[in-house]
Amino acid sequence: MSDHPLFERHPNNPLLTQKDSPVPCKSFCNPAAARVGEDVLLLARAIDDQDHSQLVVARSRNGVDGWRIEKTPLLAPANKDDQSNRNEWYDTLGCEDPRMTYLPERGEYLITYVGNSPFGAGVCLATTKDFRNSERLGIIIPPYDKDAVLFPRQIGGRYLILHRPTINGLENIWLMESDDLLHWGRPVCVMQKGESGWDSGKIGSGPPPIETPEGWLLVFHGAEETPQGWVYKVGLALLDRDDPSKLIARTKMPVFGPDAPYEVGGVKPGIVFPTGLVQQGDDISLYYGADDGGIALATTSVSRLLQAVKAG
Repeated sequence: MSDHPLFERHPNNPLLTQKDSPVPCKSFCNPAAARVGEDVLLLARAIDDQDHSQLVVARSRNGVDGWRIEKTPLLAPANKDDQSNRNEWYDTLGCEDPRMTYLPERGEYLITYVGNSPFGAGVCLATTKDFRNSERLGIIIPPYDKDAVLFPRQIGGRYLILHRPTINGLENIWLMESDDLLHWGRPVCVMQKGESGWDSGKIGSGPPPIETPEGWLLVFHGAEETPQGWVYKVGLALLDRDDPSKLIARTKMPVFGPDAPYEVGGVKPGIVFPTGLVQQGDDISLYYGADDGGIALATTSVSRLLQAVKAG
């Protein structure tokens, strides 16, 4: 990392680990994030010994410590024997890697997550107003697809979603649009993985994009396959404000990557997986999965990220 890194790791990292989970798990990671009332709220992924995941709510006044964690998961794998709602069949093996977006016109939070089942991993959608109750809307993009994030407002009268399908082994970032959040179409590839290096294996969206006067600022992850396994790092992109299918700029090199002991000390070679972001004015708090083992925090600012992405 450089002498003046773009992101500053919090000294309390990792903020949360599997020891903090109210449900038995081997990993507590990859949280969605939002400011809800006076709290920073995380929706974290708890992975059990069978690699099945459920999503757990944690709240903190300062977003760093004093976490109050709900004992009952907000979203857990559906009962595979209950076929009363066919949409719920698609997360019977796990609810994974959530992102969440607040839509003011609906007065609720929308949670996109990976539903895992015998059919493979697809994109599912749920809604909540209070993070104590939720409504599953079911699968919205079929397998194999991950890393879906909704834009925080309609553009051109339509909802937009970024997602990462797997097509003939290619894992790039695509965009689709919808009138009702359930039926998605008009796909277009927005960003392709790199030809070599840190993002040559696959890329995927991180937290929902941030609207700025210069365009939509997107934090994304890139992954490279190494002899030891996949290494995940962070990049930045800027999408056109009126037509986010148009890529304005993108960093050629990673702006953040695994370096701290809690990011490289697990069973995998090194992972920084950005999934949650809380913005307050120019300040940004980025919550990420650290080495698939815990939840960590890094801080930066919108202005610094815009400067970095425009510099390439």
